[in-house]
Amino acid sequence: MELKKHYKMYKSGKMWVSAAVATLALTAGMTVSTNVSADESTNANQTQATTNQNANSSSNEVNLSQAGSTSNATTPAQPADNQNSNAGKADDQNSQSSEVKTATVTRNITFTAVDDQGKEVSLPNGAKSKDQQNVTISTGKDGKWQSTDMPEYQISQVDGYYTKVNGKWETTIPTVSITDPNQKNLDVTVQYVKSTRVVKPTDEKDKEQKDQFGTVTDTVKYEVPNGVDLPDGTKNLDTIQIKVSRDKTIDSKTNKVTYGNWTGKLAKDYQIPQIAGYTSYVDDKAATVIKADSLKVDSNSKDVPKSQTITITYKVSEDYNKNVDPKIQGNWGWIDSLTVENNSVHVKGWNATNTSREGQYHYIFVMDGTTGQELRRVAVDIASDSAKRGDIPGVHNVWNAQVSGFDVTINLDTTNLRVGHKIIVMSRWTSDKDGNTSDKSVSADLYFDGRTNDANNVTYIVRQGQNLANLDTFKMNGSNGISVSGWHATNESLNYKNHWLILWDATTGREISRQQVKDGDEGVDRPDVANVYKTTFNADKSGFNTYFSLKGVTLTDRIQLVSRYTNDVNGNGPSFDYWFPAKQFMTANAVAAASLDDISYTGNGLHVSGWFATDNIDAMPNLFLILWDNTANTQAASKLVNNVARPDVARAYSHIKNAGNSGFDTYFNEISLVPGHQYTLVARYSSNNTGNGGNGAYTNIWFTNKKYTFNLNRTNAGHFDGYTINDGKLVVSGWHANDMSALENNHWLILLDSSNGNREVQRIQVNNIARPDVANAYRGVMTAGNSGFNGQFDLSKLQAGHTYTLVSRYAVDPNNAAQYTDYWFNNAFTLNKQAYYIDNLTPTVSKTTSKDKKATSYQIIGVHVSGWMVSDYTMSQPNAYLILLNDKEQELARQNVKLTERADVAKVYPSIANSGKSGFSTDIKLNKAITLDKDSTENLHFVLRFTDGKSGNPTKTDQTADQTSSDYVIKGEELVK
Repeated sequence: MELKKHYKMYKSGKMWVSAAVATLALTAGMTVSTNVSADESTNANQTQATTNQNANSSSNEVNLSQAGSTSNATTPAQPADNQNSNAGKADDQNSQSSEVKTATVTRNITFTAVDDQGKEVSLPNGAKSKDQQNVTISTGKDGKWQSTDMPEYQISQVDGYYTKVNGKWETTIPTVSITDPNQKNLDVTVQYVKSTRVVKPTDEKDKEQKDQFGTVTDTVKYEVPNGVDLPDGTKNLDTIQIKVSRDKTIDSKTNKVTYGNWTGKLAKDYQIPQIAGYTSYVDDKAATVIKADSLKVDSNSKDVPKSQTITITYKVSEDYNKNVDPKIQGNWGWIDSLTVENNSVHVKGWNATNTSREGQYHYIFVMDGTTGQELRRVAVDIASDSAKRGDIPGVHNVWNAQVSGFDVTINLDTTNLRVGHKIIVMSRWTSDKDGNTSDKSVSADLYFDGRTNDANNVTYIVRQGQNLANLDTFKMNGSNGISVSGWHATNESLNYKNHWLILWDATTGREISRQQVKDGDEGVDRPDVANVYKTTFNADKSGFNTYFSLKGVTLTDRIQLVSRYTNDVNGNGPSFDYWFPAKQFMTANAVAAASLDDISYTGNGLHVSGWFATDNIDAMPNLFLILWDNTANTQAASKLVNNVARPDVARAYSHIKNAGNSGFDTYFNEISLVPGHQYTLVARYSSNNTGNGGNGAYTNIWFTNKKYTFNLNRTNAGHFDGYTINDGKLVVSGWHANDMSALENNHWLILLDSSNGNREVQRIQVNNIARPDVANAYRGVMTAGNSGFNGQFDLSKLQAGHTYTLVSRYAVDPNNAAQYTDYWFNNAFTLNKQAYYIDNLTPTVSKTTSKDKKATSYQIIGVHVSGWMVSDYTMSQPNAYLILLNDKEQELARQNVKLTERADVAKVYPSIANSGKSGFSTDIKLNKAITLDKDSTENLHFVLRFTDGKSGNPTKTDQTADQTSSDYVIKGEELVK
């Protein structure tokens, strides 16, 4: 195949860019828009933003050909090769420029996060909220779009999270082949998933939670003195059952389960049977009750924790009832104090009655005085210090008056408690261990609600109280929605058990959406609120923390959050509401200002920098930069960028909310610009972080004061720096600078066999590398700074003795089938290099003495020789021989040598094949029929030969690979040059 030198340029004025991709086209029609995406084909001149432009309104076109100088600068390494327009052919492409269309296709990446329950939450620290990938595709000579790969995307991993790509576990977004500018389903959602899911033990009947429940059965053993009987009905041994449970943690990806500690406590206090005249002891401490809180289980054992034995002993007690009058009839008591805090009642007082002789178990009940329902009970330990009331026997000399006191805190069951109900206290002495009454038990109840004159009237009315609330967070978040968090505490939550949040449009008077708040949700527990508002019921469960979608939200309206307590499962019906203040997330005519500082082409792509400040930043945190092709009236590219600090803007526009962080500075480096076309930059803030932001609420600014025209420098320059041979590879390096590489962004190197009619041997695709030296010499070529190359060809495809020419090609199509620009390097090279050196030559001498021992003769019978020999011909002629000849060209000896490593030779001769393995050190014996006297006047020399044959003689396929050494002269017992 013949290689043609040519340099094809795009013809100006041709319309060859593709129609804009639907998901990328610039949404036109409004400066500020909410959930409106106008016709994407709207003329750009009709979409000029009304926000403030840069004060400089004059057009400032940037012509790239005027940037920098193209004077006769010398090349960094050697003068650039002068190229001819014609010099042979490389393939069947003709020199006519075909009409090529290009388009930029964008893959938008949206990042979200969910908690261990699958509920959407804010992104974890270290995770970005948005990103983009761009790739340029073009048409081939046949007019069809050529396949181009969107490269693989590495997702940043965050501790404690796994990642999913469109619902599948992945850590990368895979490569995808782009074959159509309108290709769909490119946009990707990356979801950070909490790596573990914690399952709370909520339902013992649930089969999936069976492994999270268990029962610990403790044994109670009574030790009584000899001759003393336990009360009737008391078991020895008795049992106490403690229900235990544990969390389990499930790996979100592998489903591997790990367990937390077993936890649990006694369901109710355990009353210790009492024996008259004796005091019961647990662990040597006087006690009449084993409190539920004292029997807690906290164990990390794999199986249900082991049970224990609790020993109760009895000792003769102080007889504080010896002077009691058992005939006194009555039941007396007094409440010293009663407070209600954090869904519990703290009550202190006393109750004395002779009934306590038989009914020795003392309980305090808190009851709903309106309905008569028990709210909770607690056993009183009459052996505790708080039970001692030495002041009472002097007033009421009855049984147990000395230990009639109580000071207890009772956590209430508020399931049936309502606003307006009366909380009352009742004290009971009973013979029933559990505090109940029956026909078989003895008991006495005393109500402290005014029904008798024997007790004071101390009650608590549950009043409506305050409607307390606070909205901690009400703002736009990075997931295109509204985050809300706060709390709502009121006693009305006793009446209305279901908690709902409603998003309300106060401008139109309509509901947008609603969500239910459930116990266990993030943010529901609010101990801080309970600590401040202690007398408000359910304040500890008053929190909320959730997220509302923007669907149906008009951000320029006044949006309001309503917290509602209701009994309706759908959040309707009678309710108790708290309306938080309305908020307008966006202002239709918000203050905005902007300036485009630079738009110019560099080696990294089209550079744009400037700033855009707006008061609507809270609602529209996503900044898109959109490149609009004025000539083709279509969108050329779109890019989602991060803001950068601009303290200068903050000083000048302190009244604009995001002025200090309004900057942008980035490159469009994955686009194909059309020569001669004019471009305008559009900056857009959007609530949406996908596409080009046109599907959300957004505001635009058109930078009409600076436009950019893409004109190419026509210089085509290059230099082949050289080559090396290593590990079976021909490694070439150099540079090729040409502005067409901005469009023809696939770089190929083509190796031609010039000894065989410039037949193509191999072509490889390479990535360009930085060459600041070239950029300095060719300032007028914008791509010069990234014009270097370094490529490897397969040495096995080459032939020793042949001459090769290198061609550098920039092509539009990655498969090299479309528009291209070539550069032929004129420093062709031939693979015929060879070299040698003899480091040391020492003769092997034989000594002979005459029979009469009067004369001695010396003869040379061989030599020891060491050195190295290299040749490109070793590519096909690997066998190395040393042949010793005299000056008459008579062969004296030959030796096949096995070459060894010589790194020093490889360093000096990197461009000769196999130079790293070129050393030899061997002994050569002269042919038997030949002897050399030390007084011989013969000159000797070596032939260093590479051959394909194994005898050392050239074969028919061998090429010239012999090297002849200098002559050596025999002087005495030495050989010298």
